[in-house]
Amino acid sequence: MHVAIIIFSLICLFAYRIRKLPEVLRSILLVLGLISGWFALFEIIGYIEANPYLAAIPIALGLGYWYWKRKQCSVKKTPSDQ
Repeated sequence: MHVAIIIFSLICLFAYRIRKLPEVLRSILLVLGLISGWFALFEIIGYIEANPYLAAIPIALGLGYWYWKRKQCSVKKTPSDQ
């Protein structure tokens, strides 16, 4: 059930990005995606509360990604020696 809500939220928001759909259908998909996204967020928070050691995984991934992007930007800003 938990994963199904997250997948449904992602599918709704992905389908919303399709430009060929009628505006009414896109609005419905946006509302469904937002509502299911809130439910998915509560499910993820509840899961992390039940297993607090798992909170370190997204924190470590986020910090690693931040460090990697920061290092890439600093490499691009330095002038190359030619």
